[in-house]
Amino acid sequence: MKKLMPLLAVGILVLGGLGAVAETEREKEGFLSETVVFSQPIICEKEEYISLELAEATSSSWEIDKPMLPVVTKVYTFPFGTHVDNVKVSFSDSIEQKISKLIRPMPELYPLSINTVKKVNEPETLVTYSDIDVYPENQFSYRTGAGLKDGEHVIYLTVSLKPVQYIPQENTIFYSTSAVIDISYTPPENPVIFPDEYDLLIITPAQFESALQPLVDHKNGLDPPVRTIMVSLDDILPSGGFDEQEDIKYFIRDAIEDWGITYVILVGAGVEGQELFPVRYAWIASQPLEDNFPSDLYYADVYNGTGGFSNWDYNGNGKYAEWSVDMVNVDVHPDVYLGKLPCNNVGEVNTIVNKIIDYKAHNKMTKKILQGGGDSFTSDSIYEGEHANTIVMTKLPGYSTTQLWGSNGELTKSNIAKGFNSGVDFVDLCGHGSWASFATHPPKDDETWVPPATLISQRHGWLYWDFDFYMTNNAKKLPVCVYKSCSNGKYTKNENCLSWKTVSKSGGGGIATFSASGIGYGATGTDIVETTTGWMEVHTFEELISTKILGQVWANDITDYYNTFESNFEFVDYKTMLEWAMFGDPTLVIEDGDDPINIPVNKPVFTGLLVRLIGSFPRLARLLEPIFARLN
Repeated sequence: MKKLMPLLAVGILVLGGLGAVAETEREKEGFLSETVVFSQPIICEKEEYISLELAEATSSSWEIDKPMLPVVTKVYTFPFGTHVDNVKVSFSDSIEQKISKLIRPMPELYPLSINTVKKVNEPETLVTYSDIDVYPENQFSYRTGAGLKDGEHVIYLTVSLKPVQYIPQENTIFYSTSAVIDISYTPPENPVIFPDEYDLLIITPAQFESALQPLVDHKNGLDPPVRTIMVSLDDILPSGGFDEQEDIKYFIRDAIEDWGITYVILVGAGVEGQELFPVRYAWIASQPLEDNFPSDLYYADVYNGTGGFSNWDYNGNGKYAEWSVDMVNVDVHPDVYLGKLPCNNVGEVNTIVNKIIDYKAHNKMTKKILQGGGDSFTSDSIYEGEHANTIVMTKLPGYSTTQLWGSNGELTKSNIAKGFNSGVDFVDLCGHGSWASFATHPPKDDETWVPPATLISQRHGWLYWDFDFYMTNNAKKLPVCVYKSCSNGKYTKNENCLSWKTVSKSGGGGIATFSASGIGYGATGTDIVETTTGWMEVHTFEELISTKILGQVWANDITDYYNTFESNFEFVDYKTMLEWAMFGDPTLVIEDGDDPINIPVNKPVFTGLLVRLIGSFPRLARLLEPIFARLN
């Protein structure tokens, strides 16, 4: 597998598209210096406020109750084991400029939950910033972390520059035209060399080993092979960890250092009270909707910025990633490319193993995507889900889309099923959700949910995988699905959470899903794609097109989010990164298969009618699912 990836050059890399830094004698001695040039901020009037735009900005400051100012982020990577001793930033003399209005504040972020009672069409109060003398007080910040870059372990240094300061009581900005970044670091005395024995580690309950063996054989038999080893939970012995979860994480660390593994698949459901695979909960609450959520990132975030163990529990009280006290111990950057398969039984294991093995042979790319969205927040003229779908299309050159929207009346359950059956590469659904469902609103109507109810799901007006998807028969063309809504990946609530049902469905569904395992957040209007889950949605499609390997897509989503928004992390930012989950095989490559696809057309008519007739009997529907799959 590693033969498919570019090797990391020895030395220092500079990321972010802002240019390479030439090596000097001072760099060889552990010193790096770079000059960054800034253009003059552009002032744009937007209703009651103004906004500032800077050509070099990589993001804006997203800090609650604070003005939004441009941020320029520089990201450096060093060989694993490097210690960053000091970072100093010297800004040029600032230029003073009066402005006519207050600078626009960070927009409020709202839960994307079907169960929320929060409405966003309340009148906004004009901010005054009466408690702010100057913002920001500090013009730069930096963080270090350990993670992966193109399959190699590195130390990340993220430096956030804020070249504009604001005095709201005088309505004056001060901006600099350049800054010099000086970095002092100590390279490792002995370069850390990881072995190269295995690529992929599968960890599973013992009862699934036999069903998973064909997948192990398949991976090892590829050309080139994805060198794979499978380990039972019973084989992971206590190693001094606080609990079983920490022992598993220590085992993954040892597998990195002893075998050189880069990819990990965790197999086994985690329904609360009957876990087949131990779950690590992150305690970043969204009251009153949830106190915690499952975070698979815990098992991937192995090292901290000094190369030590990232344990996520700073105060040692057994509540991990507890906001905000534990964040100092949460490195965030993934150190392995991880995928989760929350299988409940051997039948589901057999289904997903067959899907993965079959995918390479039959996944002929069609350059088609299915999209669904509507008016997520009905408070303005922007239909947020539809806007997000549109921005996604700018990242998919050459793709055609079927857009099922609240505004065009096409967002129905039967149309979604037809979309899956039409042989699409990707599915992009943007709206509200729960562990079980996805829905959104038609324009300006926060009382109505779409897709509308059908007979088969009378109790659930929205999209509900457990009952609504028997009409999908896309077995020979399985898309990657991205759900931009709350809790679709919360597999601890029910064995059939929406994201897992998508992957585990026999006879169709998807090959992998990206979604949130807890409450997700979004802003209103066009800001929906600028941060939190909307940013993740758009960036995932960028990565799917450019990176193509699912585990790397997932890890790059999280690492890039961290490196983009490092300057002002709020609880919603940590939550966005820690809850972003990928259900699927992390080594799977999104590329053309060897054989043409064979998509059945107009075959499920009889089955669809039959399903509608028994739709009021969900237990019977579950029992008959294998029959429907064969009929399709």
